[in-house]
Amino acid sequence: MKKNIKSQRQLRVGQQLKHLISEVIIMGDFQSEKVRETLITVTEVNVSPDLKKATVFVVSRDNKKNFIKNLNKKKFVFKKEIAKKLNLRFVPNLSFSFDNTFEYANKIEKILNEPKVLKDL
Repeated sequence: MKKNIKSQRQLRVGQQLKHLISEVIIMGDFQSEKVRETLITVTEVNVSPDLKKATVFVVSRDNKKNFIKNLNKKKFVFKKEIAKKLNLRFVPNLSFSFDNTFEYANKIEKILNEPKVLKDL
């Protein structure tokens, strides 16, 4: 049976990474025009139990996913800031992914608002 419960340390490091990555995005320490021009929100950071890998879930206002590739190319900028500001033994290997939860929530909302479904509620 797989253990899905995260430790307190994983959650704490995930929150610290989320704030730090958001700060780097806001400050605009990028050479890439595409990343600088896109309004990006970091929604969640999932950290592995050994704290060596972190998946960063991001979303943009215009729901375009083309900036993810650029973020993954420039992840060394984030790793450099993490190494400077967080006291971790290992700097986690970052991978950026688009967060689909908002799209999924909108899809469910549309289904629930259909007249056929409203009749049953």
